[in-house]
Amino acid sequence: MVNLFVPPSYMAVYAKCVDASLPAFEPEEWIEEGKVYPVKHFTEPLNTGDGFAVTIMDEDGVEIHPSTSHWSFASSRFELFTLHLN
Repeated sequence: MVNLFVPPSYMAVYAKCVDASLPAFEPEEWIEEGKVYPVKHFTEPLNTGDGFAVTIMDEDGVEIHPSTSHWSFASSRFELFTLHLN
């Protein structure tokens, strides 16, 4: 079982895309290099040295899913930023 981390209300997490190369499968939705996306939640690392899965949203707050079988993106495709709100 993998734990999901949902940012608390006083924190905002954003992901700037640094790798928009297409995967082996044909995605239904994809990301744009250089664009910054709000992060809905992310997982703990799956294995030592591995990244984690990041679920991002568009400008309207709708989740972006590459396909019906891939609901998240690899963290290695992004630079993550955290803002602590007052």
